[in-house]
Amino acid sequence: MERNISISAVLKEFIVPLSREEFKQLELNLRNEGCRDPLVVWKKPNGKHVLVDGHNRLQICQKHNLPYKLEVRNFKNVKEVKMWMINNQLGRRNLNPLQLSYYRGVKYESVKKNWGGKEYTKTSYLKGMPPKKDQKTLDLLAREFKVSRMTIHRDAKFARALDRIGQKNPVLKNRILSGEVKIKKSSILLFSNIDEGTFKTIKNEADLINKANILKSQLTGDSLASSEPEPEVMDNRGYGIMESQIFEAPNQRIQRIKGMILSAVNQAIEQKNARSMKELKALIDKLESLLLPDIR
Repeated sequence: MERNISISAVLKEFIVPLSREEFKQLELNLRNEGCRDPLVVWKKPNGKHVLVDGHNRLQICQKHNLPYKLEVRNFKNVKEVKMWMINNQLGRRNLNPLQLSYYRGVKYESVKKNWGGKEYTKTSYLKGMPPKKDQKTLDLLAREFKVSRMTIHRDAKFARALDRIGQKNPVLKNRILSGEVKIKKSSILLFSNIDEGTFKTIKNEADLINKANILKSQLTGDSLASSEPEPEVMDNRGYGIMESQIFEAPNQRIQRIKGMILSAVNQAIEQKNARSMKELKALIDKLESLLLPDIR
């Protein structure tokens, strides 16, 4: 049976990512105490067993040749599997605030989607809920998790945004959820309604912050979104800075310019023209003036 266990990339997306420290601690615990909790698998009609819960444990057990047990469950279809996985993740006590928000949002989207994309849903998907005809999904989940309807609405928006980021950079998404990468939730929410083709790539944290600034400027009408540069003033070293950035802390300015450089590199590679290279060089010069002010 062990050889028949398969990993679904789609289902793995519903597993809470562990930070490096959490993974190392789990590895230490399993090596010292063994794998006491069984891995949950879905037995499909073709006889294959798809892993539903225990992805990290399976990886560690296979690495160190540790024995493990299986708990076989029968589900009607993949939708039922996903709902079980979401509820299982939400039942964990060690979720951080971002993870809790994300999985509540994922559950909202999944419940709504399972019933034809409508705002109304049957309550059979919601554990412990008494049936109530035409009760809205937001109301049902708000009652289940003892939060407001607006919280569930924001959670759904956050889940969509993080999934958009994950489409471009799955590793970065997991690092955000695990807490390894610290990014303001408001910056992540900016990605909730973008089209897939808005950005070709999201390279890393700095690139994500820079693209969030672009989206924010587009929403607010800031000139950062246009091709015309914002009027500049001169700092005390004689270098131009944007008026909206006068009161930036040095570290914030460095981080912002770092993100702009990464995006400019991608643009220069794609466009292969003198203008894009000139813009890249200007950003590098600006970064040098901040890091090495005494050279100039």
